Amino acid sequence: MSYPKSLSTSTLDDIEILHISLLSEQLDALYQAMREERLAIAHWEEEREFSILGVLELFATEIQGYVEQIKLSHFIDLIAQSINHLRQLNVFNVDYFAKWYFDDWKQYPQTKQYIEHLDHLRLLILEYFNQGNSE
Repeated sequence: MSYPKSLSTSTLDDIEILHISLLSEQLDALYQAMREERLAIAHWEEEREFSILGVLELFATEIQGYVEQIKLSHFIDLIAQSINHLRQLNVFNVDYFAKWYFDDWKQYPQTKQYIEHLDHLRLLILEYFNQGNSE
């Protein structure tokens, strides 16, 4: 990733894209750090009819896809549809996921930190699109 030499000469749009990109990079590091927890969750899921990791992977893929589009083009086609999609793309709206997340707050702390960062990135992208849509 290339960073502007001087933030004082960068536009607000450049700074927002930089912030989104940095959060995305942090997510990659968090994902690697939670390897042991992912293995434990996968083992736990063997006895369940649902997949926490599956929901998390879908959620992350969607969010990271928006990040890549923003980094490449600074905007996205069909912005109104993207805004609606990001509003609906709330992992806590999935009942069993929310129950798992909040049932034992202290279990899987790295994974839950990853989820929080991912949701923060979703909201930041939503804000970015909303600002672009209102200009």
